[in-house]
Amino acid sequence: MNTSRRMLPLGTVALFSLFLLAYALAGASSAAAAGPATVTVRVEGLTEMKLPVMQVTTTTQPVVNDGNPEHSCSGTSALGALQVATGGNWNGSWEASFGQYLINTIEGETHLYQSGITSYYWSFWVNDTYQNEGACDVQLEPGARVLFFPVCDETCPSGPSPTPLEIEVPAKANVGESINAIVRRYNEKGEPAPAAGAHIEWRGGSAMTDAQGDATLAFYSTGAYELHVTGAEAEPAAVRTEASVCVHAGNDGTCGTALPIACPTSAGATCPPLERTSTPPPPSPLAASVRITGVKNEHTYSHRSAPRLLAGVIEIPFGGTLRQVRISLQRRYHGRCFDFSGSRENFVRTKKCGSAAFFSVGGSESFSYLLPARLPKGSYTYDIEAINSTGQATKLVSGISHVVFQVK
Repeated sequence: MNTSRRMLPLGTVALFSLFLLAYALAGASSAAAAGPATVTVRVEGLTEMKLPVMQVTTTTQPVVNDGNPEHSCSGTSALGALQVATGGNWNGSWEASFGQYLINTIEGETHLYQSGITSYYWSFWVNDTYQNEGACDVQLEPGARVLFFPVCDETCPSGPSPTPLEIEVPAKANVGESINAIVRRYNEKGEPAPAAGAHIEWRGGSAMTDAQGDATLAFYSTGAYELHVTGAEAEPAAVRTEASVCVHAGNDGTCGTALPIACPTSAGATCPPLERTSTPPPPSPLAASVRITGVKNEHTYSHRSAPRLLAGVIEIPFGGTLRQVRISLQRRYHGRCFDFSGSRENFVRTKKCGSAAFFSVGGSESFSYLLPARLPKGSYTYDIEAINSTGQATKLVSGISHVVFQVK
């Protein structure tokens, strides 16, 4: 896959501009700071999603990454949004000659620019448009979409740099109903074009876009579906994207639908039959499936790239209930075992290795839990289970709700 950086438009080759572009620099902004705004932030790494789409509200609190108050950035900038979204899990060095932060690491993934050596740097886009300024200089308006991802510098093999994909799909759909999805890819100016041959995958199904970037999707059980979109293999590299669809069974009270009004019981009153576009699957007291996201089964991570965000998706069938979602994380190192404690927010030594103690992460069909620090070396087991209203728990399924991985 070619991921080399394309030459910049407008013909500018000044060292200062190149430095800004190569590092997604952020520093003291000369632009007037905007007010706090609610925006979304997403971080895609080279091989995996580092931070799913997160809605955050920027603040007026200055961002200081190295402890020196003179090295501050506006909290309402793109870097301010990154600070809130990651909980400060990024770092960079202050470059005094430019008065800028060089963004080096985000969510444990590091890309350092080295002159004359093939290397990657953190690029960032706002509203599907490449940003020539540093992340600290770009003030965000309400609703802005901020995306960080690594691209290769000009020393990489020839070929265009990756550009982001976006998918447009209805937020909700009826069981069995065909819906249309449109996938576009954007150039550096924010101009869209159809993404032909893009792959759309979700739990239990997949589709590919046609020459116009269109695809038809259908879901056959209720619940929340996460769509994962990647570019065509024959096309230039693309930055993956995602979306979610809430699937309901007629007016069942989910996904914003209203339950039918009770039929009058007076003599002679008649009630129309409840309309459903399709027959839902038989009721089940448990969640249909529990799926871990963002952590690869049987994968070996470096300390810097080890997952810090534990996330998952629960799909609930028609008639099912969800009272609680619980997770567990156990670490084994040099023959000793440690269970992660949700109340203490750290690992606790356990006398016997085996199933770790579960702790609650709420009752949402889609959740994420941010660990307080990077994972140390060791072998890990990450499990998710869903509990229904009667206290029954889903079974662990290897590679889906039961994942093992290592950190070297």
